[in-house]
Amino acid sequence: MKNIPTGSEELSQSMPSQTVIGCLETLNQGLEFLEILSPEDYTFIAAPHVTSSIGEHYRHWLDLFHAIRLDCDKIDYNVRRRGHHVEREINTAKQEIKQLIEWLFELPANRLEQIVIVETEVLLSQTCAQEVQSSLARELTFAALHATHHFAMIKVMASLKGIASETDFGLAPATVTYQRAQ
Repeated sequence: MKNIPTGSEELSQSMPSQTVIGCLETLNQGLEFLEILSPEDYTFIAAPHVTSSIGEHYRHWLDLFHAIRLDCDKIDYNVRRRGHHVEREINTAKQEIKQLIEWLFELPANRLEQIVIVETEVLLSQTCAQEVQSSLARELTFAALHATHHFAMIKVMASLKGIASETDFGLAPATVTYQRAQ
């Protein structure tokens, strides 16, 4: 059995940061939602409203986390797995989410403030990638919030099939904070 830390320094090193906890909440939300879907639901496309499947939305936001996990020093958001089997196989998505959860639990807290270089496309009119400085914590926050944005679209797609989800699925943390204050 793992010993419970007693000193405040030990405790702060063993507890995940708020950033990581937020990512874990998001990943768990995504995993829990998959539990209510069938494989057919996962590949459902709500045309003409949406031109991609629930699985394609999952693949997209998972790609952002994978780009961060792949190289924590230089994050290339242009690396996408379009057409990957995670778009069609719900169990693959579940497994990937579980792997990301494990990775986040193992991520050393001192890495979060690490400066990273982020590369991403910035223009529609032509191919143009830009590199910017950021921090690992900022990019993890971005990936989690981007997943939430896709959850909102997925929630609409699922509702068109008569699938109900948790009321806070697809809501941003700031929205939930606002609602609590009302």
